Amino acid sequence: MTRIPGQTILAMTLATLGLCLPALSIGAEPAIEAIAPLGSRQLSNLGAGLVIVIFAIVCLGLLYAKTQGLKTGSNGVINIVATQAIGPKERIAIVEVAGKQLLIGMTTSSVQTLHVFEAPVADAPEPRVSFADRLKSALKGAER
Repeated sequence: MTRIPGQTILAMTLATLGLCLPALSIGAEPAIEAIAPLGSRQLSNLGAGLVIVIFAIVCLGLLYAKTQGLKTGSNGVINIVATQAIGPKERIAIVEVAGKQLLIGMTTSSVQTLHVFEAPVADAPEPRVSFADRLKSALKGAER
């Protein structure tokens, strides 16, 4: 077996590539094509899609704002002081009603009072500050 020097292998590889390159470029098409301007049909489709997306965003925003009003905060009659999951679908909670705290158990099908405490066992959580209130306070601070 005879050894071929590295320079000879390199020269043969380059010669082979040189012979193949013209054959590869014969059937090649230009990579850049002219872009046609948008017609009225494409613009109307684009506009309709944009209107639908904006409408969906507004509807979801209104729905979110409406459901935020369903949550009872600390200004309600019933306050949830603490909750703890005890299973995948079971929870216990300490609820404060009319100055008394109750321990309740909740499952997917029922809610039961487990214990009524005579003295408060946990402090009520601090009321949550809404985003609108935080934004107002930040803007007031920025005006000064």
